[in-house]
Amino acid sequence: MAQVATKLAACRLLLVIAICLLVLTLPGCVSLPRPKSATASSPIFDPLQFFAGRTEGRGELRKILSSPIQVSVRGHGIVDEEGILTLEQEVLEGEKPPRKRSWRIRRVDSNLYRGSLSDATGPATISVDGNRMHIAFTMEGGFPVDQYLFLAANGQSARNILVVSKLGMRVAVLEEEIVKISE
Repeated sequence: MAQVATKLAACRLLLVIAICLLVLTLPGCVSLPRPKSATASSPIFDPLQFFAGRTEGRGELRKILSSPIQVSVRGHGIVDEEGILTLEQEVLEGEKPPRKRSWRIRRVDSNLYRGSLSDATGPATISVDGNRMHIAFTMEGGFPVDQYLFLAANGQSARNILVVSKLGMRVAVLEEEIVKISE
């Protein structure tokens, strides 16, 4: 009986060690891309101006323990007379059927915006620092998202890095190039 208890305790210890090793190695599975863009004082990122009209994005989504997936996003934004941007997007993620999502964004201060996103569980906070815009919100399922967009010098494209976390670990990273489309 003592030998069975000893073996059971040893198995439990090995299981705890294995879980700890897994938890320690998972954050490295979805690494952040190396920044190719840096924050600059100009041009100033104005999301209402950038996302008004048509935009297209193409990128790669890396999810933990999965192969990279190609993502494309088509957007159409309209700013109403109250200064609220409504952005309708169609998202194509790998072989999945297209899905639609909607943003509503309004300026609340010179460098601060508030918004809502159809696939978020609460409000989105958007701050601007020069050419960098940071968006923070929580996705359905309780996944915190930090999204960083860097406006190019020509003001016609932006680099997007979106990081999804769970329990403090990165579980997905999207790196995308978004371009304004002339109409």
